[in-house]
Amino acid sequence: MSTVKFDRDKLAIWYATKHLKTDPGVVSVHNLPKNAGEREIRFIEVNKLIADRFTEALEPIDFGVDMGKQTEHRLLVLDVTPKQWDQIRNQKLSIPSSWTLEQEQVFSEFKTRPVK
Repeated sequence: MSTVKFDRDKLAIWYATKHLKTDPGVVSVHNLPKNAGEREIRFIEVNKLIADRFTEALEPIDFGVDMGKQTEHRLLVLDVTPKQWDQIRNQKLSIPSSWTLEQEQVFSEFKTRPVK
């Protein structure tokens, strides 16, 4: 199967904008492109409407998109609370081992473009 060109940045902006507009709990989306697979988008979404959970490891949800088609890619979303996000930023709570906040792009409920 041949695949079409994958524009990670353009798709990340599109997904982040949609998630911010459609989920009232999402206050920010953090795109983590460093170390991501060739056709993979990694998001940490800070959601004020979910419950804190500190007893289990944080695991992203894998939304395989357009599987088996030329536009196939993965969207990995790790939902965290504002308190968990603060702990991640202060290195008190771990994210998946291959993920890093280096080169992070931030989308907020007030901005639909990456915040540099």
